[in-house]
Amino acid sequence: MPILPPVWVSINLTTYNRAHILSRALNSVLKQTFINWELIIVDDGSTDETPKVIRLFSRKDRRIIGIFHPQNLGNASARNTALRFSRGTYVAFLDDDDEWKDKDKLKKQLAVFRRSADPNLAIVCTGVNLIDALGQITPRKVIPPSDLTAHILAGNGVIYSPTVMTRRDIMLYVGGFDTRLPRGVDSEFYRTCIVKYGFKVLFLPECTTNIYLHLGLRLTPFSSVSALQKNIWANLYLLSKYRRYFFKYPLSALTRLKTISLCLLQIPRAALKSN
Repeated sequence: MPILPPVWVSINLTTYNRAHILSRALNSVLKQTFINWELIIVDDGSTDETPKVIRLFSRKDRRIIGIFHPQNLGNASARNTALRFSRGTYVAFLDDDDEWKDKDKLKKQLAVFRRSADPNLAIVCTGVNLIDALGQITPRKVIPPSDLTAHILAGNGVIYSPTVMTRRDIMLYVGGFDTRLPRGVDSEFYRTCIVKYGFKVLFLPECTTNIYLHLGLRLTPFSSVSALQKNIWANLYLLSKYRRYFFKYPLSALTRLKTISLCLLQIPRAALKSN
């Protein structure tokens, strides 16, 4: 039986009913030039052929490990399960509907961590290619905002989750992912690291990852009453959780209050559409 190399990077991927596209993400991992990784796939109670796809890949490569929730527990719980089973010094994230286009992605990010003497460096992320349903590619290089704390407190995105490499010790230190949030749990992890604990982020300019903006979607317009209610609750929860920081960043708090107001205004129309 061959001896597996030591694990430097644990790749965390959570999935739910994505049997038709999961292989694309998994194949992009297998193409990485850096080989000392393990891929922890958490199936969050899928009812389609997703478990079958995971088992097929894990039989082909022992570095691929499938964990199966008997029922759907939500994204935060699935991510925490992946973290619990991870053994690597570093953790990289990949979404089930995206792919790494740069075969050297892990190697480049790992080199940054190894060169850095800063104990507070927690996250290394990159730019992306956004690909719409027609195949149109829009490169998005990450430009760090002048005030990262104010930016992410307001709920503005700047870190693309499928590009992230972070440190497992820091993930454990901050408590992993917040299971009380109904949405945006990855953004909340970054917010916790940066705002609450003062950890640092390094942005690499190159676009290493393809993010697919398919119909049906991630980041859909909040068209259903349920989605609107979840968004309202999440913003209220974060306003409370970070209230002492919002005193210093009142404009960020105002942005969240505006989001809540817009959602409240949309609920009657969404209710009519559902009837």
